[in-house]
Amino acid sequence: MEKQRLSRTLFGQFTRISAYGFVLVIMTFLGLYGGLYLDKVTGMAPNFTLLGLVIGIILGFRGFLHEAATERRKAS
Repeated sequence: MEKQRLSRTLFGQFTRISAYGFVLVIMTFLGLYGGLYLDKVTGMAPNFTLLGLVIGIILGFRGFLHEAATERRKAS
């Protein structure tokens, strides 16, 4: 059996989507740990932890949704 190769365009799409998945994870952890740090400094646990987590998730998804919208516009 002969292996099929991914087209260059499809490979580029997979690469960008996986990179945005990585950014989502990194932004979530940065928000979480930033919130934990602020809670430690201010003594207001868990307020900043929850706020940092939500902000990190929102910022991570923002890039992912922007990329998905761009790909949808290209396909149309």
